[in-house]
Amino acid sequence: MEKQKKKSIKYIFVTGGVVSGLGKGVSAASLGRLLKSKGYNIFVQKLDPYLNLDPGTMDPYEHGEVYVTKDGGETDLDLGHYERFIGEQFNKNSNYTQGKILQELFDEERNGKFCGKTVQIFPQFTNKIIEKILLSEKNKKIDFVITEVGGTIGDMESEPFIKAISEFQNMRETFLIHVTYLPYLTASEELKTKPTQESVAKVMSKGLIPSMLLLRSEIEIPNKILDKVSRRTLIKRENVIPVPTNDSIYKIPLFFNEFKMAEIVEKYFDMPIKKMDISPWSNFVAKIDKPKSKILNIGLIGKYVEFEDAYKSISEALKISAIHKNVKLIYNWIQVDEITKINVDNKLKGLDGIIILPGFGKRGFDGKVIVSQKSWKDDIVTLGICYGFQAMAVAQAKRQGLVNATSSEVDKKGDFVIDIIKGKSLKNKAGILRLGESTTILKKGSIASKIYDSNEAKERHRHKFEVNPKYINSIETKTFIFSGFDKKTNLYEMLEDNSKKFYIGLQAHPEFNSNPLTSHKLFDAFIESIIKNVK
Repeated sequence: MEKQKKKSIKYIFVTGGVVSGLGKGVSAASLGRLLKSKGYNIFVQKLDPYLNLDPGTMDPYEHGEVYVTKDGGETDLDLGHYERFIGEQFNKNSNYTQGKILQELFDEERNGKFCGKTVQIFPQFTNKIIEKILLSEKNKKIDFVITEVGGTIGDMESEPFIKAISEFQNMRETFLIHVTYLPYLTASEELKTKPTQESVAKVMSKGLIPSMLLLRSEIEIPNKILDKVSRRTLIKRENVIPVPTNDSIYKIPLFFNEFKMAEIVEKYFDMPIKKMDISPWSNFVAKIDKPKSKILNIGLIGKYVEFEDAYKSISEALKISAIHKNVKLIYNWIQVDEITKINVDNKLKGLDGIIILPGFGKRGFDGKVIVSQKSWKDDIVTLGICYGFQAMAVAQAKRQGLVNATSSEVDKKGDFVIDIIKGKSLKNKAGILRLGESTTILKKGSIASKIYDSNEAKERHRHKFEVNPKYINSIETKTFIFSGFDKKTNLYEMLEDNSKKFYIGLQAHPEFNSNPLTSHKLFDAFIESIIKNVK
């Protein structure tokens, strides 16, 4: 296809080299924030090389949290970085795995689309990747598409994506950012550039030439090293940017702005240099290092607590609200498997507030119910999210005399206060969840309606069990009520007890609607309640 030099949409690709975990997602999101601050419309994608159709059935220890888009996509956690930094809501087209694209390709082959031709990685599969990158062109308002490629250059599974991008650069205007690592040898006290040189050579061998290098390091990178990398890789010196480890990822956009990253991109595409208004982001970042008025101990109760990325959006939502409220949070990650009726007092000792975390399956549910009972009894500020909400409902049912109250997800018999959503099946693990945004109607005068300052709340969901309607009358009291209902299905969405300092649970995931410039009202209220009641 003939290169379209004047195509309005500009394409930026982000790849990684040397090692994984270099922060490609944060880098892509940070550039997105800078371009957004210039008034551009941004779309961001993540292309993942693994064969799973999506992260929906993957162990959180393997992949971290599953980030849910507004339209119900189960995506990589980097989508959370994109939405939080850029302040936009993306969609299912923002995350494609190799498995998902292959499945579509296989379906087309079975349906005879290829008219008997041999279907191969090249060109059929690479064409399919290009097709996904071009989906954004349906939206004529988009100025930039930023596409992050998962994995590391040289990985076998990443090869089709790299090949597709090398083809794509002959079709559209592209800018390639390569993120690499400079190891520091303590014995010789020097940063080594050879791994980066080799990584850039690998990229070039694939038919790609990096437009910019981001050099990660645990220490400050001296100019002579940057000069050396520029000479050895033939990349412009001003386009070789050092990225030392920072104490807050939210400072990265401002750090990149010091190197005029957005302007480098504009010049590359021969675009006029727009003025930037980065002040809202700068004002937020300024609060990070401001002396804090209080220190709050927060207990996060879950079963994947050894790996914080499993609850990334929740920890970030808490962090963002804490920054706005000028307090410091100390996270106490508590393994719910270890909680019993005998030791719960000790496990929750010294906590100012509790988050009962999400998580499917039988493991840990009893511990969450025990925590719900204890925090209610001792009037500890408590927020339950998704599975935490369900545990709070079961705990209340037990207080009301339903001693066998449980969930059909964890027990084969008992009073199923929590049961499978009507119409859902347990035959498959994938494709059975309630996913995406829906509207919750909040009871007039409820605590929830006051927090949201509205009679409606729009939140995203990811679950397959619900509160069983037949037990509602047995559970509710004058103070303990279900204060939110789904607008379409009448599913029970929120609970609260107005006799407590703060005891609220919700079936949805409010953490997905928090970002630095618009902290979430529910997390704000949670922290405000702790501040009000802490000694």
